[in-house]
Amino acid sequence: MAHRSGVIGVKVENQVLWVGREAYPVRNIARARVVRLTIRRSAAVGRFVGMALLWLVLGMGATVALRAAKSQGVHLDRSLGQVVVIATVVLIGISALRLLYLLLRPALFALVIETAGSPYTALATTERHVVDEIVHAIMAAVDNPGLVFHKTVNYTHHGDRIGGDKFEVSGSGVGKIVH
Repeated sequence: MAHRSGVIGVKVENQVLWVGREAYPVRNIARARVVRLTIRRSAAVGRFVGMALLWLVLGMGATVALRAAKSQGVHLDRSLGQVVVIATVVLIGISALRLLYLLLRPALFALVIETAGSPYTALATTERHVVDEIVHAIMAAVDNPGLVFHKTVNYTHHGDRIGGDKFEVSGSGVGKIVH
């Protein structure tokens, strides 16, 4: 799933919490909380190193194959070796930019809803105060069946995955993005 962001409506009406098109009966919500999601930096750096090594090995393999073909008398364009080097450098650069994006993006705060089942991350945004307000409204709706709440949220992600990576929420209130 690709990274998604935009504006989404969050509301409580008629004892139902709506996050976009997803509905959660308020009477089934045992707990709602804000969780700060963190990137596993060591895993991100490890993934970058692995990808950079892969691109280097493939680039060197292509270079060796070109030289072997040339030694067998195959006539190749001289610029083909340069294309291999440029492609290798570009692919390593793209991997480096992805790592930089992961390491520099702002912290995410997730709205985690717990029912009788496992916790579900309904929404993630960079705006902690917005998620705090939503949590307070959800808990107020548990005691006040007539409560109506509407909020428009600039979200970074809606659902429990970011770019194919699943959120994992521990009991300590710290979320990890698992690659």
